[in-house]
Amino acid sequence: MNVIETERLLLEPLESSRLEDFVALTANPDTMRYWSPEGPFTREVAEQNFAASLIRLQEYDFGRRWLVAKESGAGLGFTDTKYFGQSCEDVSSDEIEIGWMLSPDAWGHGFATEAARAIRDEAFDRLKLESIVAVHHPANRASGRIMDKLGMTFERDVVTRSGWPFRLYRLTRDELDLARINPA
Repeated sequence: MNVIETERLLLEPLESSRLEDFVALTANPDTMRYWSPEGPFTREVAEQNFAASLIRLQEYDFGRRWLVAKESGAGLGFTDTKYFGQSCEDVSSDEIEIGWMLSPDAWGHGFATEAARAIRDEAFDRLKLESIVAVHHPANRASGRIMDKLGMTFERDVVTRSGWPFRLYRLTRDELDLARINPA
């Protein structure tokens, strides 16, 4: 998996050297308030999640990428491209989901949208997918706006097996191709 470069960011495939950055990011209550009903990750949970991400990256040749600001070299958070998995009964585990998590000091600067566009395009261009999904907690309107900017369409509300609500969005290859031909 190669580094993706955007105007202001480098999206680097996750490497073991980013463990401490990931632990710090997922220990932040502000970062985690819409991510998990349990709130911030303990170090043990963060390490398990990180290790699973590294394994998925090797297994599938897509996955979590660390966001680095080109201007400063600062780590801002991550994007993810992954199988949806077993978290919701009424969503196929084979769906490919894109997502992002940025540190609060990176919020409001357009970095998440810029990175999300890059992984959206990778999903269709390099991975040759026919559709992708993304989810956000209903109270996290900022992530919903990013999904709108990506051209994704709200499909339905879903609830995880643990009772955590999400709004499910989808984008198909045909919808993206149409938007590329007729930009707004």
